[in-house]
Amino acid sequence: MNFTLITIIAVLGLNVITGMSGQISLGHSAFIMVGGYTVAVLTVQTGWSLWLALAVGVLISGVVGIVVAIPAMRLKGFYVAVVTLAFLFIAQYIIKSLDITGGIDGLRGVPYPTIGGLEFNNDVSWYYLLFFFTILCILASANLIRSRFGRAFLAIRDNATTASGLGINVSVTKIRAFFIGSLFAGLAGGLWTSYLSVVRMDQFTIWDSIWYVGMIIIGGVGSTAGTVMGVIFLLLIRQVLHVIGTSGLVPLSSNLSAALIYAIYGVAIILFISFQPYGLIAVWRKAKANYKRWPFGV
Repeated sequence: MNFTLITIIAVLGLNVITGMSGQISLGHSAFIMVGGYTVAVLTVQTGWSLWLALAVGVLISGVVGIVVAIPAMRLKGFYVAVVTLAFLFIAQYIIKSLDITGGIDGLRGVPYPTIGGLEFNNDVSWYYLLFFFTILCILASANLIRSRFGRAFLAIRDNATTASGLGINVSVTKIRAFFIGSLFAGLAGGLWTSYLSVVRMDQFTIWDSIWYVGMIIIGGVGSTAGTVMGVIFLLLIRQVLHVIGTSGLVPLSSNLSAALIYAIYGVAIILFISFQPYGLIAVWRKAKANYKRWPFGV
C-alpha cells in the first residue's frame, strides 16, 4: 500500500505532463530521482531537517522540469519523448559521477520524518502519512484540471494551433505543465527515499517511466481518478503474482516472475489501447450512467 501511494503521487505528476497537456514523457523517473537525491544529500551530507529538505527537493525538481521543458517547447509527440528520455540518461550519468551523491552506491541513513515526538519509522505510521500526502495530491490534481491552467493544458493537448489562436501561450503552458508535474515527482521521490532510508540509482529506471505511461493509458489519459485506477490496477497484478510466487502454489522463480509481470503489463496496455482506449475511468462512467438509468434504460 505504501509503495502504491507513492506511485500514485508520482503518476499524478506525469498525468499533468502527458495526460493533461499531451507531452509524452519517458523520463519521469529522472524528476523523481532528482527529488529523492536532493533529500538524501541535504539530510545525510549536510544535516538538514527532512521536512526542509523535502520542500527544497520538490522545488528543485520543478526547476529541473522547467530546464527540460525549454528545449521541448517547440517539439511535440515523439520528439518530446526523446528529449525527456535523453535527460534521464544525462541525470543518471551526472549523479553517478558526483561524490556528494554517493556515486553508484548511493546514500544510506536518510532520516525518517518526525512531527513533534512522533517518528514515522514503521509501515503503519508511514501509511497514514503517505495517505495524507496522496489525498492532498489527488485534490490538487482534480482542482488543477478545473482551473484556468488546466483548461489551457487540455486545449494545447487537443489542438495547439487552435489554442494559440484563442490567445493561449503554448510555449509557456508547456513549461508550466512540466513544472507542476515535476513538483509531484519530486515529492514522490523525496518520500520514497525517506521511506526506504536509502537512495540508489537502481530505484529510478527507464522501465518505471514506461510503466508510468502505461498506468495513465490503462486508467484514462487526463483523468485524476483514472490515474489512481491505473496505478492500482497494474500494481495489483504485480502483488497477485508476487503472492502466487511466494506461496509455492505455482513454481515461479524470481526471474520468471519478473518476466511474467512485464509480459502481463505489456498485454494489458495493448488490450486497453485496442479495446478500451479511454481507460478504466470510461468503464466506471458508463457503469455509473447505466446504474442511474436502471431499470428504464440500457
